[in-house]
Amino acid sequence: MWFLPVFLFLICIGLLTYYLYLLQERYRYFTKRGIPTPPFHWLFGHLETLWNTTIFHRQLESWTKEYGKVYEIYQGISPTFVVSEPDFLQEVFIKQFSVFPGRREVLTGTFAHNIFSSSGAPWRRHRHIINPTFSAAKLKLISPLINECIDNAIEKLADHANKGDEFNIYLYYKRLTMDVICKHKKERFFSNRTIVCVL
Repeated sequence: MWFLPVFLFLICIGLLTYYLYLLQERYRYFTKRGIPTPPFHWLFGHLETLWNTTIFHRQLESWTKEYGKVYEIYQGISPTFVVSEPDFLQEVFIKQFSVFPGRREVLTGTFAHNIFSSSGAPWRRHRHIINPTFSAAKLKLISPLINECIDNAIEKLADHANKGDEFNIYLYYKRLTMDVICKHKKERFFSNRTIVCVL
């Protein structure tokens, strides 16, 4: 009777050892390839450091100064590239997109077949379909509208620059994006209608 509990215990020990080995190999992934990485927690990776920092991007900025324009961090046990080299990004996202079609999954499950959650071949297909929408000719048509929105955003940024205080520019990027979308929708709405003024 004692044989079964001992056998199960040995199986558990073997599985745990195998899991720890796989975890260690995952943490060595970039190190084996000579890519630098900041010190990290064995289980949380760099998430513990990023959670405890007051400004997320400042931590990445300091690591970039210390480890270079291309280094890696671990989000938990997931290895992640941090890249500040425009040529590298252009090579991956534009020139060799067919070789790197994957992306992080955001929404999964029943509604997995959409642009937000697709990855691999479906994501590559979605990108192929959407690309003509953002052609140079079409973007030129709305460039005056975009420039107007950018001018408004720069005025807001100038206020912060004159005061000399720090601020989160990401909020202004989001507002600028929304501003462009809303103005574009508004232009299309009024361009398709005849407005009659009754005095």
